Amino acid sequence: MAPFEREGFLSLMISVDSSSAQTVGASLQGTVYDPSGGYVPGASIEIRNVENGGVRTLTTDDHGRYREPLLSPGEYELHVRVSGFQPAVLKGIQLTIGQDAVLDVKLEITKGIEQVHVTAEDVPSVELASAALSGTVNRTQMNDLPLNGRSFQELALLQPGVNAAVAAGSDAVGGRGKKITVNGARPEQNSFLLDGSDINNVYNKTPGSVAGVLLGVETVQEFQVLTNAYSAEFGRSAGGIINAITRSGANHLHGNLFEYLRNSALDAKNYFDLASSKIPPFKRNQFGGTLGGPMRHDKAFFFGAFEAIKERLGVTGVANTPDQNARNGTIGTVTFTPHPLMTMPGGYLDLLFPLPNGPVPPRNGVGQYFFTRNQPTDEYFVQGRIDYRFSEKDTLFGRYTFDNGKVDRQPSLKLPVVFFKERSRNQYLTLEHVHMFLPTVLNTLRVSFSRSTS
Repeated sequence: MAPFEREGFLSLMISVDSSSAQTVGASLQGTVYDPSGGYVPGASIEIRNVENGGVRTLTTDDHGRYREPLLSPGEYELHVRVSGFQPAVLKGIQLTIGQDAVLDVKLEITKGIEQVHVTAEDVPSVELASAALSGTVNRTQMNDLPLNGRSFQELALLQPGVNAAVAAGSDAVGGRGKKITVNGARPEQNSFLLDGSDINNVYNKTPGSVAGVLLGVETVQEFQVLTNAYSAEFGRSAGGIINAITRSGANHLHGNLFEYLRNSALDAKNYFDLASSKIPPFKRNQFGGTLGGPMRHDKAFFFGAFEAIKERLGVTGVANTPDQNARNGTIGTVTFTPHPLMTMPGGYLDLLFPLPNGPVPPRNGVGQYFFTRNQPTDEYFVQGRIDYRFSEKDTLFGRYTFDNGKVDRQPSLKLPVVFFKERSRNQYLTLEHVHMFLPTVLNTLRVSFSRSTS
């Protein structure tokens, strides 16, 4: 079938930032004090990414303040050095997407060659720099919580004010993915971002495949759900914001393989299945793997993922078909001469409308026919990402996502059985370059392209 829905979207974003929070990263700020509570200007601040070895260096201003925007979510160490004071190292700093963390440091007067080590176990969880209402879903939650179909955006339902839009169906116009409503707003008023790029479908609806899922939970580092009072950087949406970032490689090689199995051997019959019949066949295999690591230590990294769904779903349908009396020319007290094709053994009526195999009301002419149809679903998801650090002031990353799905679907559980072949293909590309001109001035250049067909 030729595509009837197609979207191609190219966006270009250039920004110069000195103070505002970032869409796809986190920021760390604070003040350095001496033992008496006075400001410490000119202190050297070094922020190190534990996983990939990235380092950002800056200096406190006249009021002892420092701020570093556009940090990738993850674990960091903060090193503080200044003449006359003991060097301080704060470890275990966990930053999440969209977080504007505040971490003050109090230095001690030097008493020789010493270094103070502090574990930053509790970066304030209350957002002090923003009034936005938001919550974050991290890798641990995505790994540990049950997720039927493995669409990561369904975990947004963990946040207050977020509910499933149960009345909305899955279609090209309404959006293929599972729909949510935020604070009562319509599903199409939400915005979905992946690495800062809009991935809503062509009708500004929930992204997803013809199978009704948004694969790639293994590729998501974490995502933020903003429900109210978010800043202007998120643009036009009147509902909620699902702001996700993808995983990148690190200095160590890591990966995984997975397989999820569901089948009819583990199921019970539903209400409409005949007691004398077998459980409708159902087989779903959802499998894949990831691999990430260094291309050049502390410099270049890669991360790739593959996921597939192979499903064969048996669905029970119930239809009214002519009983034997109707085929012989009798309905209640009315008789008629049936067409020869109706009485011909193996005729078109038997092929399209078989004899009832369920209850047959007396003198009605029709009875119930129970049947099972098979609905095959296949979907394939691939994503690759490369990060490169030219220097402390220049970083670049690129990510490409490809998803292809197909379903042979019967639009209604009626006779005769007619199937429609539904297809979908989603492609998302993002390139981002960050350059720091000064410790207080940096530029982000992001180019993104998205295309959806169905």
